[in-house]
Amino acid sequence: MRRTLNGLRVLNTRPQNQAQALSKSITDAGGIAIECPTIEIRATSNSWLGSLPPLSDVNQAIFVSANAVHHCFSQLKSNNIHWPTQIKVIAIGHGTAKALHELHIQVNDIPEAPNSEHLLILNTLQEITNQTVLLFKGEGGRELIEEGLLQRGAKLITLDVYKRVLPQIRHQFINSLWRDDLVDIILLTSEQSIRNLFKMFNKEAHYWLQEKPCLVISDRLGKAASLSGMKKIIISHPDWMMNTLLDYNEGLIHGQ
Repeated sequence: MRRTLNGLRVLNTRPQNQAQALSKSITDAGGIAIECPTIEIRATSNSWLGSLPPLSDVNQAIFVSANAVHHCFSQLKSNNIHWPTQIKVIAIGHGTAKALHELHIQVNDIPEAPNSEHLLILNTLQEITNQTVLLFKGEGGRELIEEGLLQRGAKLITLDVYKRVLPQIRHQFINSLWRDDLVDIILLTSEQSIRNLFKMFNKEAHYWLQEKPCLVISDRLGKAASLSGMKKIIISHPDWMMNTLLDYNEGLIHGQ
Protein backbone atom coordinates (compact mmCIF):
# COMPACT_ATOMS: atom_id res chain seq x y z
CA MET A 1 0.00 0.00 0.00
CA ARG A 2 1.36 3.41 -1.00
CA ARG A 3 2.14 5.66 1.93
CA THR A 4 0.59 9.12 1.91
CA LEU A 5 0.89 12.39 3.80
CA ASN A 6 -2.90 12.70 3.56
CA GLY A 7 -3.08 16.50 3.49
CA LEU A 8 -0.27 17.18 6.00
CA ARG A 9 0.59 20.88 5.74
CA VAL A 10 4.38 21.32 5.73
CA LEU A 11 6.04 24.73 6.06
CA ASN A 12 9.11 24.45 3.82
CA THR A 13 11.59 27.12 4.92
CA ARG A 14 14.40 26.25 2.50
CA PRO A 15 15.76 29.02 0.22
CA GLN A 16 13.57 29.67 -2.81
CA ASN A 17 15.86 28.05 -5.38
CA GLN A 18 16.30 24.94 -3.21
CA ALA A 19 12.75 24.32 -2.03
CA GLN A 20 11.10 23.00 -5.19
CA ALA A 21 12.30 19.38 -5.16
CA LEU A 22 11.18 18.76 -1.59
CA SER A 23 7.91 20.63 -2.15
CA LYS A 24 7.20 18.41 -5.15
CA SER A 25 7.92 15.28 -3.11
CA ILE A 26 5.54 16.49 -0.40
CA THR A 27 2.81 17.25 -2.94
CA ASP A 28 3.33 13.96 -4.79
CA ALA A 29 2.88 12.14 -1.46
CA GLY A 30 -0.46 13.83 -0.86
CA GLY A 31 0.78 16.60 1.41
CA ILE A 32 0.52 20.37 1.11
CA ALA A 33 3.84 22.21 0.74
CA ILE A 34 3.80 25.82 1.91
CA GLU A 35 7.00 27.56 0.81
CA CYS A 36 8.19 30.25 3.20
CA PRO A 37 11.93 30.81 2.61
CA THR A 38 13.66 32.04 5.74
CA ILE A 39 16.98 32.57 3.95
CA GLU A 40 17.83 34.28 0.67
CA ILE A 41 21.10 33.31 -1.01
CA ARG A 42 23.10 36.07 -2.72
CA ALA A 43 26.52 36.12 -4.34
CA THR A 44 29.27 37.99 -2.52
CA SER A 45 31.43 40.37 -4.51
CA ASN A 46 34.02 38.65 -6.66
CA SER A 47 36.83 39.98 -4.43
CA TRP A 48 37.46 36.40 -3.26
CA LEU A 49 39.03 35.74 -6.65
CA GLY A 50 41.97 37.84 -5.47
CA SER A 51 42.70 35.23 -2.78
CA LEU A 52 42.62 32.36 -5.25
CA PRO A 53 46.08 30.81 -5.75
CA PRO A 54 47.14 29.34 -9.11
CA LEU A 55 44.78 26.37 -9.35
CA SER A 56 47.63 24.19 -10.58
CA ASP A 57 49.07 24.47 -7.02
CA VAL A 58 45.89 23.26 -5.30
CA ASN A 59 45.70 19.74 -3.84
CA GLN A 60 42.11 19.58 -2.59
CA ALA A 61 38.92 21.64 -2.70
CA ILE A 62 35.95 21.36 -0.35
CA PHE A 63 32.44 22.55 -1.21
CA VAL A 64 30.07 22.88 1.74
CA SER A 65 26.84 23.32 -0.25
CA ALA A 66 25.32 23.38 -3.72
CA ASN A 67 25.25 27.17 -3.35
CA ALA A 68 29.03 27.16 -2.93
CA VAL A 69 29.35 25.17 -6.16
CA HIS A 70 27.05 27.47 -8.12
CA HIS A 71 28.62 30.73 -6.98
CA CYS A 72 32.20 29.46 -7.29
CA PHE A 73 31.91 28.18 -10.83
CA SER A 74 29.75 31.03 -12.12
CA GLN A 75 32.54 33.45 -11.13
CA LEU A 76 35.28 31.19 -12.50
CA LYS A 77 33.43 31.00 -15.81
CA SER A 78 32.88 34.77 -15.93
CA ASN A 79 36.61 35.29 -15.43
CA ASN A 80 37.72 32.54 -17.84
CA ILE A 81 39.41 30.55 -15.07
CA HIS A 82 39.76 26.86 -15.93
CA TRP A 83 39.29 24.21 -13.21
CA PRO A 84 42.11 21.63 -13.49
CA THR A 85 41.35 17.94 -13.14
CA GLN A 86 44.19 17.22 -10.70
CA ILE A 87 42.33 18.87 -7.78
CA LYS A 88 40.72 16.30 -5.48
CA VAL A 89 37.17 17.51 -4.82
CA ILE A 90 35.18 16.85 -1.65
CA ALA A 91 31.43 17.52 -1.47
CA ILE A 92 29.72 17.87 1.91
CA GLY A 93 26.71 15.86 0.76
CA HIS A 94 24.87 14.31 -2.16
CA GLY A 95 23.11 17.53 -3.18
CA THR A 96 26.47 19.27 -3.43
CA ALA A 97 27.92 16.32 -5.34
CA LYS A 98 25.00 16.47 -7.79
CA ALA A 99 25.68 20.17 -8.43
CA LEU A 100 29.34 19.35 -9.16
CA HIS A 101 28.47 16.42 -11.45
CA GLU A 102 26.17 18.70 -13.45
CA LEU A 103 29.24 20.84 -14.16
CA HIS A 104 31.25 17.71 -15.09
CA ILE A 105 33.46 18.07 -12.00
CA GLN A 106 34.58 14.72 -10.58
CA VAL A 107 33.83 14.25 -6.88
CA ASN A 108 36.48 12.23 -5.03
CA ASP A 109 34.89 11.95 -1.60
CA ILE A 110 31.64 12.53 0.32
CA PRO A 111 31.23 12.10 4.10
CA GLU A 112 28.69 9.61 5.48
CA ALA A 113 26.60 12.46 6.86
CA PRO A 114 26.53 16.01 5.45
CA ASN A 115 28.13 17.90 8.32
CA SER A 116 31.48 19.28 9.45
CA GLU A 117 32.16 16.49 11.94
CA HIS A 118 31.82 13.70 9.39
CA LEU A 119 33.74 15.64 6.76
CA LEU A 120 36.74 16.00 9.06
CA ILE A 121 37.04 12.23 9.56
CA LEU A 122 37.42 11.51 5.84
CA ASN A 123 40.66 9.64 5.12
CA THR A 124 41.59 12.17 2.45
CA LEU A 125 41.75 14.93 5.08
CA GLN A 126 43.98 13.20 7.64
CA GLU A 127 47.51 13.65 6.20
CA ILE A 128 47.35 17.16 4.75
CA THR A 129 50.42 18.92 6.14
CA ASN A 130 51.52 21.59 3.63
CA GLN A 131 48.71 20.70 1.23
CA THR A 132 46.93 23.65 -0.36
CA VAL A 133 43.24 23.22 0.38
CA LEU A 134 40.44 25.49 -0.85
CA LEU A 135 37.25 25.76 1.20
CA PHE A 136 34.29 27.22 -0.72
CA LYS A 137 31.53 28.35 1.64
CA GLY A 138 29.10 31.08 2.59
CA GLU A 139 29.82 34.03 4.86
CA GLY A 140 29.62 33.22 8.56
CA GLY A 141 28.58 29.76 9.66
CA ARG A 142 30.52 27.24 11.70
CA GLU A 143 34.33 27.36 11.86
CA LEU A 144 34.89 23.71 12.74
CA ILE A 145 36.18 22.69 9.30
CA GLU A 146 38.64 25.59 9.15
CA GLU A 147 39.94 24.94 12.66
CA GLY A 148 40.34 21.21 12.02
CA LEU A 149 42.23 21.63 8.75
CA LEU A 150 44.55 24.31 10.12
CA GLN A 151 45.40 22.13 13.13
CA ARG A 152 46.49 19.43 10.68
CA GLY A 153 48.91 21.76 8.95
CA ALA A 154 46.98 22.47 5.76
CA LYS A 155 47.63 25.62 3.76
CA LEU A 156 43.96 26.52 3.94
CA ILE A 157 42.37 29.23 1.82
CA THR A 158 38.78 29.99 2.80
CA LEU A 159 36.65 31.58 0.08
CA ASP A 160 33.26 33.09 0.96
CA VAL A 161 31.44 32.94 -2.36
CA TYR A 162 27.88 33.62 -1.16
CA LYS A 163 25.97 35.08 1.76
CA ARG A 164 22.67 34.32 3.47
CA VAL A 165 20.32 37.23 4.13
CA LEU A 166 16.85 37.66 5.58
CA PRO A 167 14.31 37.59 2.73
CA GLN A 168 11.79 40.35 2.20
CA ILE A 169 8.98 39.64 4.64
CA ARG A 170 5.52 39.12 3.15
CA HIS A 171 3.57 40.28 6.19
CA GLN A 172 0.08 39.41 4.96
CA PHE A 173 1.16 35.88 4.03
CA ILE A 174 3.06 35.37 7.30
CA ASN A 175 0.16 36.62 9.40
CA SER A 176 -2.33 34.35 7.65
CA LEU A 177 -0.16 31.29 8.40
CA TRP A 178 -0.44 31.63 12.15
CA ARG A 179 -3.73 33.47 12.56
CA ASP A 180 -5.54 30.90 10.41
CA ASP A 181 -3.38 28.02 11.73
CA LEU A 182 -2.44 26.81 8.25
CA VAL A 183 0.62 24.72 9.21
CA ASP A 184 0.95 21.25 10.77
CA ILE A 185 4.76 20.89 10.85
CA ILE A 186 7.75 23.16 10.15
CA LEU A 187 10.85 22.04 8.23
CA LEU A 188 14.12 23.71 9.34
CA THR A 189 17.53 23.00 7.80
CA SER A 190 19.98 25.45 9.42
CA GLU A 191 20.51 27.48 12.57
CA GLN A 192 20.08 30.69 10.61
CA SER A 193 16.75 29.47 9.25
CA ILE A 194 15.58 28.99 12.85
CA ARG A 195 16.75 32.48 13.88
CA ASN A 196 15.20 34.09 10.81
CA LEU A 197 11.90 32.27 11.30
CA PHE A 198 11.44 34.04 14.62
CA LYS A 199 12.42 37.37 13.06
CA MET A 200 9.89 36.98 10.24
CA PHE A 201 6.97 36.18 12.55
CA ASN A 202 6.07 38.95 14.99
CA LYS A 203 6.34 38.30 18.72
CA GLU A 204 2.67 37.51 19.24
CA ALA A 205 3.13 34.58 16.80
CA HIS A 206 6.12 33.08 18.62
CA TYR A 207 3.96 30.98 20.94
CA TRP A 208 2.26 29.48 17.85
CA LEU A 209 5.67 28.66 16.30
CA GLN A 210 6.94 27.09 19.52
CA GLU A 211 3.90 24.81 19.78
CA LYS A 212 4.27 23.49 16.23
CA PRO A 213 6.21 20.26 15.60
CA CYS A 214 9.42 20.93 13.69
CA LEU A 215 11.60 18.63 11.63
CA VAL A 216 15.35 19.33 11.71
CA ILE A 217 18.27 17.54 10.05
CA SER A 218 20.78 17.13 12.89
CA ASP A 219 21.08 16.89 16.67
CA ARG A 220 22.81 20.28 16.62
CA LEU A 221 19.80 21.89 14.94
CA GLY A 222 17.54 20.09 17.37
CA LYS A 223 19.33 21.83 20.24
CA ALA A 224 19.06 25.19 18.45
CA ALA A 225 15.33 24.66 17.93
CA SER A 226 14.94 23.76 21.60
CA LEU A 227 16.79 26.93 22.65
CA SER A 228 14.29 28.89 20.53
CA GLY A 229 11.50 27.41 22.62
CA MET A 230 10.25 24.80 20.16
CA LYS A 231 8.81 21.88 22.09
CA LYS A 232 8.14 19.09 19.57
CA ILE A 233 11.38 18.40 17.71
CA ILE A 234 11.85 15.58 15.21
CA ILE A 235 15.37 14.81 13.98
CA SER A 236 15.89 13.31 10.53
CA HIS A 237 18.83 12.45 8.30
CA PRO A 238 18.76 14.99 5.41
CA ASP A 239 18.26 12.21 2.85
CA TRP A 240 15.32 10.69 4.73
CA MET A 241 13.12 13.73 5.32
CA MET A 242 10.20 12.37 3.29
CA ASN A 243 10.24 9.05 5.15
CA THR A 244 10.36 10.96 8.43
CA LEU A 245 7.36 13.09 7.41
CA LEU A 246 5.45 9.93 6.45
CA ASP A 247 6.34 8.30 9.78
CA TYR A 248 5.18 11.42 11.63
CA ASN A 249 1.91 11.56 9.72
CA GLU A 250 1.23 7.90 10.54
CA GLY A 251 1.83 8.51 14.24
CA LEU A 252 5.02 6.45 14.34
CA ILE A 253 7.05 9.36 15.73
CA HIS A 254 5.91 12.36 17.76
CA GLY A 255 8.91 14.58 18.47
CA GLN A 256 10.42 15.30 21.85
